[in-house]
Amino acid sequence: MTGLLILLAAIFTGCSCYYLSCAFADIPTVRTSKAMMTTRKQTGSGSEKLFDVYLTRIARLLAPVIRLDPVKRGKLQTTLEIAELSLTPEAYTAKAFLSALAVAFLSLPLFLIMPLLGFLVLGLSILMWFSTYYGAFDYVKKRKVLIEQELPRLAVSIQQSLANDRDVLKLLVSYRRIAGPELGKELDTTIADMKTGNYENALLRFQNRIGSTMLSDIVRGLIGTLRGDDQQMYFRMLAFDMRQMEQSNLKKEAAKRPKQMQKYSMMMLFCILLIYVVVLTVEVISSLDAFF
Repeated sequence: MTGLLILLAAIFTGCSCYYLSCAFADIPTVRTSKAMMTTRKQTGSGSEKLFDVYLTRIARLLAPVIRLDPVKRGKLQTTLEIAELSLTPEAYTAKAFLSALAVAFLSLPLFLIMPLLGFLVLGLSILMWFSTYYGAFDYVKKRKVLIEQELPRLAVSIQQSLANDRDVLKLLVSYRRIAGPELGKELDTTIADMKTGNYENALLRFQNRIGSTMLSDIVRGLIGTLRGDDQQMYFRMLAFDMRQMEQSNLKKEAAKRPKQMQKYSMMMLFCILLIYVVVLTVEVISSLDAFF
């Protein structure tokens, strides 16, 4: 009876501490958060997970405590802006730490029961840190690859359009209709920037946001067109070079396929051998039981 009372007292104390901490930290309770998340999903305005929402809120509270190197902070800030994440670099770093700590805390009781499993979960927490922190960088890298795959077609379109019109804004607007989703977003930003400001500065900002050498060549030709130069031959040669580069990349990707197939074949062979080893082991053990 006494143990039951102690258990109930611990449960009620934990619940009261939880609600008090939510009140002091201005964090909504689980019931309120679930209702808000359900409403956002029904309206189609958000698809975040409840755990992610709590981590983000706590990370923003811890952000003033974190100090980052100015160079790393600037690089991370640019990455977060490209990834369209509404977090400061400090809050993003804090969120990565909290994600790793949440997994690391799970390993504490496991050390008392199964130490080996505890070390495994602790290793998973380190992987969680890398996965969360470098998630934005991986997204930006994949986005850059998708944009670069479309740049040869953009160069061909510009080269063909320059024969009739040298208005750079019209060239970008006309290509925007057939552009892919990732390059289309950047073109929307660049077109709006060109309409409200200087053309050259807008193109340079477009170049800096992507950070691609292929796009730098295209922007260089567009700036030359703005200055009155005839860039038809330049874009013809640029489109040819980009096509050659694209074919080279496709050949490299095709060359990787046999290695990937070889890896999966070895895994299949290992599984087949493992099945035979298990069957033989069971038969040998059963035979030994018959002898003894």
